[in-house]
Amino acid sequence: MNILVISHKPPYPPVDGGTLATLNMCIGLAKAGNRVTVLTLSSQKHPSSLDIIPDHIQNLINFEIVHTTIKTNIPGYIRNFLFSKRPYNIERYISLSFKRLLIKNLKNQDYQVVQIEGLYLYPYLKTIRRHFKGLISIRTHNVEHQIWDKIEKNENSKPRQLYFKFLAKRLARIEHKLSKMVDALVSITEPDRQWFINNGFTKPSITIPVGYFTDDITSDADPVDFPSICYIGALDWLPNIEGLKWFLDWVWPIIQAEIPGIEFHIAGRNAPEDFAERLMIERNIIFHGQVASASAFLSRCPIMIVPLLSGSGLRIKIIEGMHLNRTIIATSIAVKGIDVKHKEHLLIADKPEEFAHAVCSVINDPSFGKQLGKNALEYAKSNFDAVKLAHELTNFYEKILQ
Repeated sequence: MNILVISHKPPYPPVDGGTLATLNMCIGLAKAGNRVTVLTLSSQKHPSSLDIIPDHIQNLINFEIVHTTIKTNIPGYIRNFLFSKRPYNIERYISLSFKRLLIKNLKNQDYQVVQIEGLYLYPYLKTIRRHFKGLISIRTHNVEHQIWDKIEKNENSKPRQLYFKFLAKRLARIEHKLSKMVDALVSITEPDRQWFINNGFTKPSITIPVGYFTDDITSDADPVDFPSICYIGALDWLPNIEGLKWFLDWVWPIIQAEIPGIEFHIAGRNAPEDFAERLMIERNIIFHGQVASASAFLSRCPIMIVPLLSGSGLRIKIIEGMHLNRTIIATSIAVKGIDVKHKEHLLIADKPEEFAHAVCSVINDPSFGKQLGKNALEYAKSNFDAVKLAHELTNFYEKILQ
Protein backbone atom coordinates (compact mmCIF):
# COMPACT_ATOMS: atom_id res chain seq x y z
CA MET A 1 0.00 0.00 0.00
CA ASN A 2 0.95 3.62 -0.48
CA ILE A 3 0.41 5.41 2.85
CA LEU A 4 0.62 9.12 3.69
CA VAL A 5 1.24 9.84 7.37
CA ILE A 6 0.72 13.43 8.48
CA SER A 7 2.04 14.67 11.79
CA HIS A 8 2.01 17.98 13.66
CA LYS A 9 5.65 17.48 14.75
CA PRO A 10 8.56 15.69 13.09
CA PRO A 11 9.01 12.00 13.95
CA TYR A 12 12.76 12.59 13.70
CA PRO A 13 14.52 13.35 15.95
CA PRO A 14 12.44 11.19 18.33
CA VAL A 15 12.67 13.58 21.28
CA ASP A 16 9.59 12.39 23.16
CA GLY A 17 7.12 9.52 23.36
CA GLY A 18 4.84 10.93 20.69
CA THR A 19 7.56 11.39 18.07
CA LEU A 20 8.98 7.96 18.86
CA ALA A 21 5.53 6.38 18.47
CA THR A 22 5.14 7.96 15.03
CA LEU A 23 8.67 7.13 13.87
CA ASN A 24 8.57 3.48 14.92
CA MET A 25 5.16 2.92 13.33
CA CYS A 26 6.31 4.50 10.06
CA ILE A 27 9.49 2.41 9.98
CA GLY A 28 7.43 -0.66 10.83
CA LEU A 29 4.94 0.06 8.04
CA ALA A 30 7.81 0.44 5.57
CA LYS A 31 9.43 -2.81 6.73
CA ALA A 32 6.04 -4.50 6.38
CA GLY A 33 6.14 -3.77 2.65
CA ASN A 34 4.33 -0.42 2.39
CA ARG A 35 5.45 2.79 0.71
CA VAL A 36 5.39 5.46 3.39
CA THR A 37 5.48 9.25 3.04
CA VAL A 38 5.56 11.47 6.13
CA LEU A 39 4.29 15.04 5.79
CA THR A 40 5.09 17.02 8.91
CA LEU A 41 5.38 20.47 10.40
CA SER A 42 8.70 21.60 11.84
CA SER A 43 8.63 24.45 14.36
CA GLN A 44 11.01 26.22 16.72
CA LYS A 45 9.80 23.90 19.48
CA HIS A 46 10.08 20.73 17.39
CA PRO A 47 12.69 21.44 14.69
CA SER A 48 13.83 19.01 12.02
CA SER A 49 15.26 18.90 8.50
CA LEU A 50 16.18 16.31 5.92
CA ASP A 51 19.86 16.93 6.67
CA ILE A 52 19.63 15.38 10.15
CA ILE A 53 17.54 12.32 9.26
CA PRO A 54 19.83 9.29 8.84
CA ASP A 55 20.10 7.73 5.40
CA HIS A 56 18.87 4.33 6.59
CA ILE A 57 15.60 5.97 7.69
CA GLN A 58 15.24 8.07 4.53
CA ASN A 59 15.75 4.90 2.50
CA LEU A 60 12.59 3.54 4.12
CA ILE A 61 10.46 6.70 4.41
CA ASN A 62 9.94 9.73 2.19
CA PHE A 63 9.87 12.88 4.36
CA GLU A 64 8.34 16.21 3.37
CA ILE A 65 8.84 18.92 5.99
CA VAL A 66 7.13 22.31 6.24
CA HIS A 67 8.92 24.84 8.46
CA THR A 68 6.65 27.12 10.43
CA THR A 69 6.63 29.35 13.51
CA ILE A 70 4.21 28.35 16.22
CA LYS A 71 3.62 31.02 18.82
CA THR A 72 1.85 30.56 22.13
CA ASN A 73 1.29 33.63 24.28
CA ILE A 74 -1.30 35.16 26.58
CA PRO A 75 -2.89 37.40 23.89
CA GLY A 76 -3.21 34.33 21.67
CA TYR A 77 -4.93 32.36 24.42
CA ILE A 78 -7.33 35.26 25.02
CA ARG A 79 -8.17 35.72 21.31
CA ASN A 80 -8.76 32.00 20.96
CA PHE A 81 -10.92 31.92 24.09
CA LEU A 82 -13.12 34.79 22.87
CA PHE A 83 -13.28 34.41 19.10
CA SER A 84 -12.66 30.78 18.15
CA LYS A 85 -14.42 27.47 18.68
CA ARG A 86 -11.25 25.41 18.28
CA PRO A 87 -8.92 24.50 21.17
CA TYR A 88 -5.84 26.73 21.14
CA ASN A 89 -3.46 23.76 21.20
CA ILE A 90 -5.03 22.63 17.89
CA GLU A 91 -5.55 26.01 16.25
CA ARG A 92 -1.85 26.92 16.53
CA TYR A 93 -0.97 24.16 14.02
CA ILE A 94 -2.99 25.67 11.16
CA SER A 95 -0.55 26.57 8.37
CA LEU A 96 -1.37 27.68 4.85
CA SER A 97 1.96 26.33 3.54
CA PHE A 98 1.26 22.96 5.11
CA LYS A 99 -2.24 22.91 3.61
CA ARG A 100 -0.86 23.68 0.14
CA LEU A 101 1.74 20.91 0.32
CA LEU A 102 -0.90 18.50 1.62
CA ILE A 103 -3.18 19.24 -1.36
CA LYS A 104 -0.24 18.87 -3.78
CA ASN A 105 0.61 15.46 -2.30
CA LEU A 106 -2.97 14.24 -2.47
CA LYS A 107 -3.30 15.31 -6.11
CA ASN A 108 0.03 13.97 -7.34
CA GLN A 109 0.36 10.68 -5.44
CA ASP A 110 -1.82 7.58 -5.55
CA TYR A 111 -2.29 6.98 -1.82
CA GLN A 112 -4.59 4.26 -0.53
CA VAL A 113 -4.46 5.46 3.10
CA VAL A 114 -3.97 8.81 4.81
CA GLN A 115 -3.10 8.30 8.47
CA ILE A 116 -3.31 11.30 10.79
CA GLU A 117 -1.12 11.13 13.88
CA GLY A 118 -3.24 12.47 16.72
CA LEU A 119 -5.94 15.08 17.13
CA TYR A 120 -3.83 18.18 16.46
CA LEU A 121 -4.28 18.02 12.68
CA TYR A 122 -8.06 17.80 12.93
CA PRO A 123 -8.51 21.14 11.04
CA TYR A 124 -7.06 19.51 7.88
CA LEU A 125 -9.61 16.70 7.72
CA LYS A 126 -12.00 18.62 5.46
CA THR A 127 -9.17 19.42 3.08
CA ILE A 128 -8.11 15.78 2.99
CA ARG A 129 -11.67 14.61 2.32
CA ARG A 130 -12.08 17.16 -0.46
CA HIS A 131 -8.98 16.01 -2.34
CA PHE A 132 -8.73 12.32 -1.40
CA LYS A 133 -11.18 9.47 -2.00
CA GLY A 134 -9.31 6.71 -0.17
CA LEU A 135 -9.20 5.61 3.46
CA ILE A 136 -8.72 8.31 6.09
CA SER A 137 -7.51 6.98 9.43
CA ILE A 138 -6.74 8.76 12.67
CA ARG A 139 -4.21 7.28 15.07
CA THR A 140 -5.08 8.55 18.52
CA HIS A 141 -2.12 8.74 20.89
CA ASN A 142 -4.47 9.74 23.73
CA VAL A 143 -8.03 10.67 24.52
CA GLU A 144 -6.90 14.27 24.67
CA HIS A 145 -9.69 15.81 26.71
CA GLN A 146 -9.10 13.30 29.53
CA ILE A 147 -5.60 14.69 30.04
CA TRP A 148 -6.88 18.21 30.57
CA ASP A 149 -9.77 17.02 32.71
CA LYS A 150 -7.30 15.47 35.13
CA ILE A 151 -4.94 18.44 35.02
CA GLU A 152 -7.89 20.73 35.82
CA LYS A 153 -8.83 18.63 38.84
CA ASN A 154 -5.24 18.75 40.15
CA GLU A 155 -4.79 22.49 39.52
CA ASN A 156 -4.91 24.93 42.46
CA SER A 157 -5.06 28.19 40.50
CA LYS A 158 -8.71 29.10 39.81
CA PRO A 159 -8.05 30.93 36.50
CA ARG A 160 -5.91 28.05 35.18
CA GLN A 161 -8.47 25.55 36.45
CA LEU A 162 -11.22 27.38 34.55
CA TYR A 163 -9.15 27.50 31.35
CA PHE A 164 -8.23 23.80 31.50
CA LYS A 165 -11.88 22.90 32.02
CA PHE A 166 -12.83 25.03 29.02
CA LEU A 167 -10.06 23.43 26.93
CA ALA A 168 -11.14 19.90 27.90
CA LYS A 169 -14.71 20.61 26.78
CA ARG A 170 -13.57 21.87 23.38
CA LEU A 171 -11.35 18.83 22.86
CA ALA A 172 -14.13 16.45 23.92
CA ARG A 173 -16.48 18.07 21.42
CA ILE A 174 -14.03 17.30 18.60
CA GLU A 175 -13.38 13.76 19.80
CA HIS A 176 -17.10 13.05 19.82
CA LYS A 177 -17.29 14.13 16.14
CA LEU A 178 -14.43 12.01 14.80
CA SER A 179 -16.71 9.24 13.51
CA LYS A 180 -18.16 11.69 10.99
CA MET A 181 -14.74 12.85 9.79
CA VAL A 182 -12.64 9.69 9.36
CA ASP A 183 -13.07 6.13 8.07
CA ALA A 184 -11.05 4.27 10.69
CA LEU A 185 -9.60 4.65 14.16
CA VAL A 186 -6.27 3.29 15.39
CA SER A 187 -5.82 3.59 19.15
CA ILE A 188 -2.59 3.01 21.04
CA THR A 189 -4.46 1.51 24.00
CA GLU A 190 -7.63 -0.54 24.30
CA PRO A 191 -9.17 1.74 27.00
CA ASP A 192 -8.84 4.67 24.59
CA ARG A 193 -10.46 2.70 21.75
CA GLN A 194 -13.32 1.71 24.05
CA TRP A 195 -13.88 5.34 25.02
CA PHE A 196 -14.35 6.31 21.38
CA ILE A 197 -16.69 3.36 20.74
CA ASN A 198 -18.73 4.17 23.85
CA ASN A 199 -18.97 7.79 22.72
CA GLY A 200 -20.29 7.31 19.21
CA PHE A 201 -17.44 6.04 17.04
CA THR A 202 -19.07 3.53 14.66
CA LYS A 203 -16.39 3.02 11.98
CA PRO A 204 -13.78 0.21 11.98
CA SER A 205 -11.28 0.47 14.82
CA ILE A 206 -8.26 -1.38 16.15
CA THR A 207 -5.79 -1.16 19.02
CA ILE A 208 -2.13 -1.13 17.94
CA PRO A 209 0.28 -0.26 20.76
CA VAL A 210 3.63 1.44 20.24
CA GLY A 211 6.24 -0.94 18.87
CA TYR A 212 9.97 -1.20 19.29
CA PHE A 213 12.82 -2.72 17.34
CA THR A 214 14.48 -4.84 19.99
CA ASP A 215 17.63 -5.45 17.96
CA ASP A 216 18.20 -1.71 17.59
CA ILE A 217 18.18 -0.98 21.33
CA THR A 218 21.81 -1.00 22.36
CA SER A 219 23.86 1.14 24.70
CA ASP A 220 27.47 1.22 25.74
CA ALA A 221 26.86 3.93 28.33
CA ASP A 222 28.67 3.52 31.63
CA PRO A 223 26.32 2.82 34.55
CA VAL A 224 26.10 5.38 37.34
CA ASP A 225 27.09 4.50 40.85
CA PHE A 226 24.51 2.40 42.68
CA PRO A 227 22.06 3.21 44.17
CA SER A 228 20.41 5.50 41.64
CA ILE A 229 17.04 6.08 40.03
CA CYS A 230 16.16 7.93 36.85
CA TYR A 231 13.34 9.77 35.13
CA ILE A 232 13.01 10.90 31.51
CA GLY A 233 10.19 12.87 29.92
CA ALA A 234 9.44 16.07 28.04
CA LEU A 235 9.38 18.83 30.64
CA ASP A 236 7.25 21.15 28.53
CA TRP A 237 4.29 18.75 28.89
CA LEU A 238 2.13 19.61 31.89
CA PRO A 239 1.34 16.04 33.03
CA ASN A 240 5.08 15.28 33.21
CA ILE A 241 5.84 18.40 35.25
CA GLU A 242 2.86 17.74 37.52
CA GLY A 243 3.93 14.16 38.22
CA LEU A 244 7.60 14.97 38.72
CA LYS A 245 6.79 17.80 41.15
CA TRP A 246 4.55 15.43 43.10
CA PHE A 247 7.41 12.94 43.32
CA LEU A 248 9.93 15.59 44.41
CA ASP A 249 7.60 17.12 47.00
CA TRP A 250 6.14 14.00 48.58
CA VAL A 251 8.09 10.86 47.60
CA TRP A 252 11.72 11.88 47.25
CA PRO A 253 12.13 13.11 50.87
CA ILE A 254 10.91 9.72 52.18
CA ILE A 255 13.37 7.85 49.95
CA GLN A 256 16.27 10.12 50.97
CA ALA A 257 15.49 9.59 54.64
CA GLU A 258 15.84 5.82 54.22
CA ILE A 259 18.70 5.80 51.66
CA PRO A 260 20.66 9.06 52.15
CA GLY A 261 23.24 8.33 49.41
CA ILE A 262 20.74 7.76 46.62
CA GLU A 263 21.06 9.78 43.40
CA PHE A 264 18.20 10.87 41.18
CA HIS A 265 19.06 11.42 37.49
CA ILE A 266 16.51 13.47 35.51
CA ALA A 267 16.46 14.08 31.75
CA GLY A 268 13.98 16.16 29.79
CA ARG A 269 13.85 19.01 27.33
CA ASN A 270 12.37 22.50 27.65
CA ALA A 271 12.02 22.57 31.45
CA PRO A 272 10.52 25.86 32.72
CA GLU A 273 13.31 28.07 34.04
CA ASP A 274 12.21 28.03 37.67
CA PHE A 275 11.76 24.26 37.64
CA ALA A 276 15.14 23.71 36.00
CA GLU A 277 16.77 25.84 38.70
CA ARG A 278 15.16 23.70 41.38
CA LEU A 279 16.44 20.52 39.75
CA MET A 280 19.98 21.91 39.57
CA ILE A 281 20.24 22.95 43.21
CA GLU A 282 18.47 20.12 45.07
CA ARG A 283 20.67 17.67 46.91
CA ASN A 284 21.52 14.39 45.12
CA ILE A 285 19.61 15.37 41.96
CA ILE A 286 21.55 15.38 38.69
CA PHE A 287 19.67 17.24 35.96
CA HIS A 288 20.84 16.27 32.45
CA GLY A 289 18.44 18.40 30.42
CA GLN A 290 17.78 17.07 26.92
CA VAL A 291 19.83 13.95 26.18
CA ALA A 292 20.98 12.72 22.78
CA SER A 293 19.76 9.16 23.37
CA ALA A 294 16.95 8.13 25.68
CA SER A 295 18.04 4.49 25.64
CA ALA A 296 21.62 5.41 26.54
CA PHE A 297 20.37 7.54 29.43
CA LEU A 298 18.00 4.87 30.72
CA SER A 299 20.68 2.20 30.44
CA ARG A 300 22.83 4.01 32.97
CA CYS A 301 20.36 3.63 35.85
CA PRO A 302 18.91 0.31 36.99
CA ILE A 303 15.66 1.83 38.29
CA MET A 304 13.23 3.98 36.31
CA ILE A 305 10.32 5.90 37.82
CA VAL A 306 7.16 7.10 36.04
CA PRO A 307 5.13 9.21 38.51
CA LEU A 308 2.26 10.28 36.28
CA LEU A 309 -0.92 11.70 37.85
CA SER A 310 -2.87 12.62 34.72
CA GLY A 311 -2.83 11.52 31.13
CA SER A 312 -4.23 9.14 28.57
CA GLY A 313 -2.78 6.86 25.94
CA LEU A 314 0.31 4.72 26.39
CA ARG A 315 3.40 5.81 28.31
CA ILE A 316 5.89 5.04 25.61
CA LYS A 317 8.92 5.45 27.86
CA ILE A 318 7.63 2.55 29.95
CA ILE A 319 7.73 0.32 26.87
CA GLU A 320 11.25 1.52 26.13
CA GLY A 321 12.29 0.90 29.74
CA MET A 322 10.87 -2.62 29.55
CA HIS A 323 12.87 -3.31 26.38
CA LEU A 324 15.97 -2.06 28.21
CA ASN A 325 15.45 -4.48 31.10
CA ARG A 326 14.87 -1.66 33.61
CA THR A 327 13.21 -2.04 36.99
CA ILE A 328 10.18 0.26 36.74
CA ILE A 329 8.07 1.88 39.45
CA ALA A 330 5.01 3.72 38.12
CA THR A 331 1.60 5.03 39.07
CA SER A 332 -1.52 3.20 37.94
CA ILE A 333 -2.32 6.00 35.48
CA ALA A 334 1.13 5.61 33.92
CA VAL A 335 0.58 1.91 33.14
CA LYS A 336 -2.99 2.32 31.94
CA GLY A 337 -3.38 0.48 28.66
CA ILE A 338 -0.46 -1.88 29.30
CA ASP A 339 -1.56 -5.29 30.53
CA VAL A 340 1.24 -5.68 33.07
CA LYS A 341 1.03 -7.13 36.57
CA HIS A 342 2.16 -5.51 39.80
CA LYS A 343 5.16 -7.31 41.34
CA GLU A 344 5.61 -9.41 38.20
CA HIS A 345 6.63 -6.96 35.48
CA LEU A 346 7.00 -3.76 37.52
CA LEU A 347 5.78 -2.08 40.71
CA ILE A 348 2.66 0.11 40.80
CA ALA A 349 2.10 2.70 43.53
CA ASP A 350 -0.14 5.75 43.79
CA LYS A 351 0.42 7.11 47.31
CA PRO A 352 3.70 8.82 48.28
CA GLU A 353 4.50 6.31 51.03
CA GLU A 354 3.75 3.35 48.75
CA PHE A 355 5.82 4.78 45.91
CA ALA A 356 8.77 5.47 48.21
CA HIS A 357 8.53 1.98 49.70
CA ALA A 358 8.51 0.44 46.21
CA VAL A 359 11.69 2.31 45.22
CA CYS A 360 13.47 1.38 48.46
CA SER A 361 12.39 -2.26 48.19
CA VAL A 362 14.15 -2.81 44.83
CA ILE A 363 17.24 -0.95 46.02
CA ASN A 364 17.45 -3.04 49.18
CA ASP A 365 16.73 -6.25 47.26
CA PRO A 366 18.55 -5.97 43.89
CA SER A 367 17.73 -9.55 42.90
CA PHE A 368 14.01 -8.74 43.10
CA GLY A 369 14.52 -5.67 40.91
CA LYS A 370 16.52 -7.66 38.35
CA GLN A 371 13.78 -10.27 38.13
CA LEU A 372 11.17 -7.57 37.50
CA GLY A 373 13.35 -6.18 34.70
CA LYS A 374 13.82 -9.62 33.17
CA ASN A 375 10.07 -10.27 33.22
CA ALA A 376 9.40 -6.84 31.73
CA LEU A 377 11.82 -7.48 28.87
CA GLU A 378 10.18 -10.79 27.97
CA TYR A 379 6.75 -9.17 28.07
CA ALA A 380 7.90 -6.32 25.83
CA LYS A 381 9.43 -8.70 23.28
CA SER A 382 6.18 -10.65 23.08
CA ASN A 383 3.80 -7.71 22.84
CA PHE A 384 5.57 -4.69 21.34
CA ASP A 385 7.48 -5.81 18.26
CA ALA A 386 7.21 -2.90 15.82
CA VAL A 387 7.20 -4.88 12.56
CA LYS A 388 4.65 -7.41 13.82
CA LEU A 389 2.36 -4.57 14.93
CA ALA A 390 2.81 -2.80 11.57
CA HIS A 391 1.75 -5.98 9.77
CA GLU A 392 -1.41 -6.05 11.94
CA LEU A 393 -2.17 -2.45 10.99
CA THR A 394 -1.53 -3.17 7.30
CA ASN A 395 -3.94 -6.13 7.39
CA PHE A 396 -6.52 -3.93 9.11
CA TYR A 397 -6.34 -1.34 6.33
CA GLU A 398 -6.39 -3.98 3.57
CA LYS A 399 -9.59 -5.53 4.93
CA ILE A 400 -11.33 -2.14 4.96
CA LEU A 401 -10.20 -1.38 1.41
CA GLN A 402 -11.41 -4.71 -0.02
